[in-house]
Amino acid sequence: MREDHPAANGRKLTLKEFCALDHALVSYEGGGFYGITDDVLEQLGAIREVTLSVKSFLILPEILRSSDMVAVLPSRLVSGMEGLAISEPPIAVPGFTKIAAWHERTHHDSAHRWIRELLFMACADRK
Repeated sequence: MREDHPAANGRKLTLKEFCALDHALVSYEGGGFYGITDDVLEQLGAIREVTLSVKSFLILPEILRSSDMVAVLPSRLVSGMEGLAISEPPIAVPGFTKIAAWHERTHHDSAHRWIRELLFMACADRK
């Protein structure tokens, strides 16, 4: 959420407060308004209001800075971002795994192999 959001008051939100906020989420397929956070909420008998779905994590911080929306995002992505307040959600949200995929025609290309190795080393350093 943005740093001057009404809910950015330094205390942990209750489940009811969390669900009452306007939420944004990332849906790689586009247009999806249900995610892993909603799975957890459903198990608790709760529902949140998702009002925006975007295809990339990269656009979401700017949307949050300029709106009253909130989002559940990976802490590594948003820690230290200017203009945002970070608050733990009132529920435990499981993490997720990303994969890398490439076409067979680039599998043995030296430039592609180099960038894949660089990517994998960078990701391994962050574990």
